[in-house]
Amino acid sequence: MKFFSINRRILSLVVTGLVIALLTLSSVFIITHLHHDCTGEGCLVCQENKACASVLRLLSEAVWAGTAGSFAYIDTKKRPLSYLAGLFLCPVSLVSLKIRLDD
Repeated sequence: MKFFSINRRILSLVVTGLVIALLTLSSVFIITHLHHDCTGEGCLVCQENKACASVLRLLSEAVWAGTAGSFAYIDTKKRPLSYLAGLFLCPVSLVSLKIRLDD
């Protein structure tokens, strides 16, 4: 079982690194080729800029959706536990703690 957790950890690090590299390299390509000598219709640099922009848009939407999904999952798992915890707590009062309030 430990073998699978190590493989998942390595796989998640590799995928994270690839996503970061893809975002960085796409951004760098767009920035460096923003002002180029365009040949007009069918310019390869313009097509590559559009492809990089779509990659950036899709990955940013996927990252935001994953973040929102993970927060929603954590919220739905932890919120009922916090409500149930109040049912099992003993109410504390000054009388139950035997504290006197006279001078």
